[in-house]
Amino acid sequence: MKKSEYTRSTSERRFDEMKPSFTKNIHAFAEEYKLGDVESEILNCFETTNKKKGFLGRIKTDYTEICITKSYLFFGIFTDKVEDGVGVAQWKDVAEVREWKDSELGKMIEETGVEMFGFLFRSSRRGTWFIGLGNDDAGRKCTDIMKKMVSSESGKRAE
Repeated sequence: MKKSEYTRSTSERRFDEMKPSFTKNIHAFAEEYKLGDVESEILNCFETTNKKKGFLGRIKTDYTEICITKSYLFFGIFTDKVEDGVGVAQWKDVAEVREWKDSELGKMIEETGVEMFGFLFRSSRRGTWFIGLGNDDAGRKCTDIMKKMVSSESGKRAE
């Protein structure tokens, strides 16, 4: 089995402690799609620090930001030098959250986090995406919350 190139640690955060570019992107997205006050619907926020050995032993660090609201999952990877966008999925459109180790690729590549399956916001095709999380208390809490959000939505769909 191939080892992960990353060392990950996850911590729980308040929304105002998240990377400013992440919160700015969430506000811009909410405004563009007229989602209302998404901040009032926030349930949990998490930040994963991803460290990877780079050229000449230098450590490259980036951050996975996750914001869980009652209706949406917002996530993105940010570095200190690059501003990036934000991924968004409505919980009602996410079919599955699976721990990476239980996924098909998880049998070949040692990694920590979740594999998600469903529709990203306004996507016409279902897909699979990975969110890296630490193998720690906060990473497990984030995984559990995401699984509960999907199972509660699938319960609503079945009604």
